[in-house]
Amino acid sequence: MEFGVNLAGLQLEHPIMNAAGTCKRAEDVEKLANSAAAAIMVGSGTMAARTGNEGNVYEMDPVRGAYSLNSLGLPNPGRLYYEQELPRMTQTAHDAGKPLIFSGAGFSPEEYVILGQVADAAGVDVYEANLGCPNVWDGGKQKRIASFEPTLVREIVLRLQTVLSPRIRLVLKVSPFSDPVLLEQIAIEAQSGRVAGVACINAFANGFGLRLDGNRLITPGDGLAGLAGPALKPIGLGQVKQWRKLLPETITVIGIGGISTGCDVWEYQQVGAGPVAIATAYANRGEKVFSQILQEYVDTVEQKAEASV
Repeated sequence: MEFGVNLAGLQLEHPIMNAAGTCKRAEDVEKLANSAAAAIMVGSGTMAARTGNEGNVYEMDPVRGAYSLNSLGLPNPGRLYYEQELPRMTQTAHDAGKPLIFSGAGFSPEEYVILGQVADAAGVDVYEANLGCPNVWDGGKQKRIASFEPTLVREIVLRLQTVLSPRIRLVLKVSPFSDPVLLEQIAIEAQSGRVAGVACINAFANGFGLRLDGNRLITPGDGLAGLAGPALKPIGLGQVKQWRKLLPETITVIGIGGISTGCDVWEYQQVGAGPVAIATAYANRGEKVFSQILQEYVDTVEQKAEASV
């Protein structure tokens, strides 16, 4: 039975990889190179090095484990580090037979372009323009989320098209949209350049949770944080289903949100995802999560095939 999938024109052995936010440095790539992940996602990286938000920035639901909240604030070593280290990180991934994806998070179209050029020069296979991070706070104010601005999405896509070499694939990572009209507008803009994939979705912005003692789970942003983990799966499935309907088959849809079992992977594929990416389950369970979920996925596919005979 064949389990391979297409990622923006690249053939993966199977659909399971890590999501942005879980791998930032060369040593992280080495761990993933030795895991069962089919591809390696690095980032999101920014122009300047960022220490991220302070205090409690990642917590699971203290009662049922039904969700995670995170407000990391894009901690990463910054452009200069990636200019130096991305070529080695790419080689590490390639030596392990895995493509390397670099996720860049800019605060302007110019920054997305520069980060894309860094990825291109390093030989990275895919550049993910992260348009959906909800957890960046500066001076007490939350920065805008690029993927909710159609004209901004179009500008970023068109500018990247002019500077990236034909070799590197461009993927857009987007927010969850509750407004189907806005989602369709963004889908139209995503097709204004040579976008090869859409990764959906990022965390749901501005969730909130309390500890059993009544204190907030997350410290920065007055406790507001990105909702992820199992509770995000129905939203992720609905978003993938809509994106797959709106995009041509030549554009890959990457499913993200609440994936912790092989059956979850199968469900995402039923609504149109090719690859899927894992963040919360990886953060909680480490590199072994990829082999565990892969085996469950294989078992699920085989069981479904037998049941349909």
